[in-house]
Amino acid sequence: MAGQSRTGQRKLNDEQQDNPDVTRRRFFRASCLATAGLLAGACSRSKNPLGPAGEANSLAGPVPPVPGGPLGGSNGASSIVAVASTNSYDPATLKQNIQSSFEALGGLSDIVKSGDTVGIKLNMTGGEGSASKSVRDYGVDATELYWTHPEILKAVAELLKDAGAGRIVVVEANYDTPSYTDWGYKAVVEYLGAEYYNLNNKKPYSDFVKVNVPNPLTHWDYYYHNGVLHDFDCFVSLPKTKRHYGGGMTNAMKNMIGSVPLSIYQTSGAWRAKLHSADNGSQTNSYTGFKNLVRTIVDLNKIRPIHLAVCDAIMTADNGEGPWNQGFRRARFDTLITSKDPVAADAIGTTLFGFDPTCADRTGPFCNASLPGDFAGTDNYLRIAEEEGLGVHDPDRIQVVDATSTSHVEKEG
Repeated sequence: MAGQSRTGQRKLNDEQQDNPDVTRRRFFRASCLATAGLLAGACSRSKNPLGPAGEANSLAGPVPPVPGGPLGGSNGASSIVAVASTNSYDPATLKQNIQSSFEALGGLSDIVKSGDTVGIKLNMTGGEGSASKSVRDYGVDATELYWTHPEILKAVAELLKDAGAGRIVVVEANYDTPSYTDWGYKAVVEYLGAEYYNLNNKKPYSDFVKVNVPNPLTHWDYYYHNGVLHDFDCFVSLPKTKRHYGGGMTNAMKNMIGSVPLSIYQTSGAWRAKLHSADNGSQTNSYTGFKNLVRTIVDLNKIRPIHLAVCDAIMTADNGEGPWNQGFRRARFDTLITSKDPVAADAIGTTLFGFDPTCADRTGPFCNASLPGDFAGTDNYLRIAEEEGLGVHDPDRIQVVDATSTSHVEKEG
């Protein structure tokens, strides 16, 4: 079947010993589940600000930020997050739960119009070597541990097409070609009749574009992007929900670190090390570097807003973003988190690990002691994102809806 990962579908019930403590699950259910409600607001839309393919480098100056963004916001507004319980990557089960989640958000008609171009950002950190290590050392596929699962890509894209999308464009700054070709993504893209662009390359344009940051939060007042990122009417982030050395948490917003080309932001072979830099631009993994990293996350979300987040916490990882991290281990929460507010989605994803998303800087998942390796600690970028108007990070102002497809069937019966 298209999209099947190369090590095949695995039974999940025999891996319960890898679960985070059950009290985390209780914390999540007790603190987040609430009554359903509709999210007010609408997102602005933009049409192809860069012009036809191949003309990006003819632009005279920096490309302005794309208008639009997630539903929800600050100043007392609430956001809605759909949570679906599932312990399987079975295609039919996934699609039912994702469709139910979209319905719980009020459908997609406010963010996808007939004929729209929709971009989907994958999460494939590391390369083929690390992915193979995942199978050897942890007994599970990288797509079941710390990469976007191809079956989630397939289900989300099919539902976007059902909603009217005319063109599906899948993107990621993948580290090497086999990451894309050998782990199910290429098969899914071809099955969908979609397009794929490696954001480390300039195609389909002839050069990278420079995008100004409104009110930049770090010494970076612009970033380089593959121009295709700014062709989209709707932009979707498909991350794994996991921990991260440097940012504390990886979810929909952190996924945007993978939107900038490696060739511009790496230092001495260290991937995107310049984004961890101090105020003077020098590379550092200190608190100074990490506090700039999390503000870079927010700035990248300002210049390329996310309209829809589908976060995979069915099978995932703790203690880092990949098997190169000290103490990296399997985790699972049997949960999908979906929202039109990526800040709210990331906040609820944070609770899965037992952390309060409203915690103070350098506490909770942003505390140096929250990871077993050399993590200097950082600031709470969920709070910073809300301060910048990107969404809601306080669970008290997030309506969490149980969108599990089987629960709807039982209620109807």
